[in-house]
Amino acid sequence: MDLWYKGGVGLLWSILWFIFIYETPAAHPRISPEERREIEEAIGTTTSKQRPSYVPWVSIFTAPCVWAIIVTHGCSVFGYFTVVNQLPTYMKNILHFDIKENGLLSSLPYFGKYVMAVVASYLADYLRQKGTLTTGQARKAFTAFAVIIPGLLMILQIFYGMDRTFAVIIFTLQLLFNGAVTAGYLGNGLDIAPNFSGTIFGMANTLSSLGGFLSAYMVGTLTKVDKSYGQWQIVFGVLAVTYIFGGLFYVIFGSGELQKWNTPPEKNQRSADAEEALPLQKNNINVK
Repeated sequence: MDLWYKGGVGLLWSILWFIFIYETPAAHPRISPEERREIEEAIGTTTSKQRPSYVPWVSIFTAPCVWAIIVTHGCSVFGYFTVVNQLPTYMKNILHFDIKENGLLSSLPYFGKYVMAVVASYLADYLRQKGTLTTGQARKAFTAFAVIIPGLLMILQIFYGMDRTFAVIIFTLQLLFNGAVTAGYLGNGLDIAPNFSGTIFGMANTLSSLGGFLSAYMVGTLTKVDKSYGQWQIVFGVLAVTYIFGGLFYVIFGSGELQKWNTPPEKNQRSADAEEALPLQKNNINVK
């Protein structure tokens, strides 16, 4: 029954996506003129009217700001998957919550994450519109808030995670703060290269998809024989290092500036420019 429910939700979501999502604001049949104008003015300076005919892979793979998104997303999702998949087990085996308490308490962090995602997104847009922060500053500030702070909280969890009340508070705060990634690196691909934001996020998701496997393997290996709190302290230590590394990596290499390779020259145009740069040897006249 659970399988049919999940499949039905996915099918319904897909149908709604195909009905309501369009390539551009101009192609949407139900958008108001005011809304269309606002969106087009907001993105008009960063996207070209004609989409590039090829992907500048070399420029993408050698751009530090792209790797900042990929690495940070991988680290953040690894931590998220570990908490999502293993939190009920930890609460049951270590904190000894019963099933009813476990179900309610395990849901609190995810509610907090949702609230923070909405609040942080509005706050980041407000600070950018007021000129308080540039796009790059906003992305770095909210990424540091959303990724580094959960790492610091995991350090506290190492020492105080046996306390039931403290552990629940820490897990809730950890996912609460992590929800701010929506205002940080998560939308950064649209800042640096809106024409290739899907490509960049696809690369980031390819790496982060390993997070579910690696987190389950790590916890399973560490707690298969010894299920003591000491083994979970190792898990929390790994999470702390991963979170903090990911946050610092983005702060150092992240950017909010539009990249030149977002609108690469067309290949035929580059060929024409190269020909114009060559000496016109055929038209040279030898004077004796």
